[in-house]
Parts: sequence; C-alpha cells; structure tokens
Amino acid sequence: MWDDEVDVVCCGSGFGALAAAVAAADAGLDVHVVRPGDPRSVTPGPQTPWLGVGVDDPETREYFDALSADLTPLVDAECDSALTVRAVGQWTPVSGRGRIAPFYGARLQDWAQRCLTSPYGVLYTRLADRGTTSMRSANGEEIQVKMLGTLETTTAPDTTAVLGDWLSAQARDRQIPAVDNGTLQRLVFEEGEILGAVIDTADGPLALRARHGVAVSTEPHSAATSAADQLIEPGKLVQVGLVGYSASRFGRVELLELERDGSGYCSSGRVHDSKRESGRSHARRGREMHRYPPFGQ
Repeated sequence: MWDDEVDVVCCGSGFGALAAAVAAADAGLDVHVVRPGDPRSVTPGPQTPWLGVGVDDPETREYFDALSADLTPLVDAECDSALTVRAVGQWTPVSGRGRIAPFYGARLQDWAQRCLTSPYGVLYTRLADRGTTSMRSANGEEIQVKMLGTLETTTAPDTTAVLGDWLSAQARDRQIPAVDNGTLQRLVFEEGEILGAVIDTADGPLALRARHGVAVSTEPHSAATSAADQLIEPGKLVQVGLVGYSASRFGRVELLELERDGSGYCSSGRVHDSKRESGRSHARRGREMHRYPPFGQ
C-alpha cells in the first residue's frame, strides 16, 4: 500500500517541520517534507483542536486529541508568535554519569502547551531517534537540544523572516525532497504504532511509510501576538536549535546564546556555533533537488 518508504516524514507549513527535516538529514536519515501551498493560520474557536486542524480521519483525530486532552482549551490559551532566545550556561553537554535527571510531569504539560501555541513548535510521533544532546539552560533546567547551525544576522528587519530564509536555505543545501501543496490526510496505525502518513496531493493520495516516525509542525494562530517588530542586531552569530525535554513528544525551534548576565530567557533575538554534519542516505542522493520558498511566501 506504500507509495514510498523513508526514515522521517515532516508535515506542515510551520518552522518546526522544516527544522526537524534538517536535523534528520544531518543525522544521515532519509527525509521527506510535506508543505501546504500557503501557510495556514488557525483562528481559535470552541471546537478548534490543538493539533491537526482539517484532519478528519477518526483514528488520527483521536491520537491528536489525546495528546492535548489535558491542556487549556485553545480558545482560552494565550498564543505568542515571538521567537524565543534561550540563554544556556555552557555549550558543553551535561554529563549523565552517576545521576538521573528528575522527571516533572507538570513541566511536560506546560512545555506541550508552549510548543502548541508557538509557530515554531513540532510534534514527534516517536520519542527515540532524535539525536539530541542534554544541556543545561541558564535557569538550571536540563534540556534536550539538537543544534542545527550558526545563523549570522543581517540587516533584515524581522527575526522570523531571517530564520525562515535560513531554514529554507539549509533544506535546499541538503537537497531534501518535498511535496508542495500537500496536506496530511491521516496517520497510518498498526496495533497502536504509527507506521507512516497518507498525504493529500494534487495528483491524489500519497502513502509514505516512515521508519523513524512523523514530525508535524504546529500552525500559527491568528490571535497570536506579532513578532514583526522584533529586530536582531546585524552581524551577530547565534545558534539555531531544536529544543525539547526528556520524555516529551514536543519540541520547538529556538535561538540559543551563551549566558552573559545570569538571566534565563531573553525576549528578542540572537543565535551560536554548531558542527554541521551534512548527510543523506544513499537511496536519495540521485533525487531531484526541490526548491523551498522563504516562509510566508
């Protein structure tokens, strides 16, 4: 029943799906991106789901709704489109020797809601195989980080536009195959395990088996505050990372900077250095290169 088989399928118009695709490609995985023709903005309402707006398949709908069942109703939630800049105490990984990190269930619930109210969030259908590194944030929390690379800021007036262009360029550079004008129709389950996804395309349904899971980006909310007036100082080097917590299926694209003044979070933007590990599986090396338009176009 499968039209193609890859390691990871990344769906959605948000930043999270494309960032997850770049991270997977750098890990040498075979990736396929599915992007709608136009970025979709969700207007919260009494019946608006947190995840998978427009997905009607009962099994997929049940899965998405279960992941957000304990959260505040979307219509009552505060949405913020501001790009987070997180201060970290050091770039070196946290050593796991001789200790077990504490587990905070309430923190994971709060983190899920923060990711879902952000246009930079992403849901992973599998907890394993993300290739993250444990790091310590400036406020003492242990976070899971996948560094994507260094972003050098320019005179562009908008942090969001700069980051979107940067992620699009990273995807082009890695020649990640994409389905444009495609939307998630349903996830495919077998005995409770997600095996892949069926995509609605102009040429009909496309069934993609995903050996390492599916990543679904969150969508911008029309009620969210605007980040258009956030400026980044030209010439700064900042680090782009996918940030999450252990045991959470949710992640978020953030900008990371080395702590200078002891503060935990900053309100507007700068990023830092990371080794780039370009790589794709041999099965895709001959594929045609697909272009990725800048975000919002």
